[in-house]
Amino acid sequence: IIIVILLFEVIKMSKVGKSVQICVSWQPCQGGSIPPTALPVGGGVYICRAMIDGEMTPGKLAEGHTAAYIPFAGEEKSVDCCEVLCDTGLHAFGDEYAWEACSGGAVPKRALLAGHTADNSPLYIGRTQINDDWVAGKVAPHHGCAYFPYGGEEHQRTEYEVLCFTKN
Repeated sequence: IIIVILLFEVIKMSKVGKSVQICVSWQPCQGGSIPPTALPVGGGVYICRAMIDGEMTPGKLAEGHTAAYIPFAGEEKSVDCCEVLCDTGLHAFGDEYAWEACSGGAVPKRALLAGHTADNSPLYIGRTQINDDWVAGKVAPHHGCAYFPYGGEEHQRTEYEVLCFTKN
């Protein structure tokens, strides 16, 4: 008799649109620890999200920092606990995601949904460079822009890149 015991970690699967599950997951993190399969933004920065005042908001987790940073209410908010977006795929057929250039609040059809506002408007994962540093933040289509945490402030951008699913 073979007994198989499966141990499950609390992992939240990501989705694209209304029905497609993909091989990335949100994994709990605190104290700035970065999981080995965390998805990179660039330059030692990774994608995270955290709940602030009823909003699940994407932001950044950077190497060498003990907190994550979320763009919220005009500020770069520091949070100790967050969820980090991790690649949980096997890569038999290559990466399943890519960054796509966008502007004016637009998001591609296959953009990864990362959170929501207090009134349930969707938020997506964006990236840009500020002072030559890569930064992850939130794309808010209902505002026509993206917001990024950097230098203690929330920076608004009308041009940015969005993380998208690439497989059919």
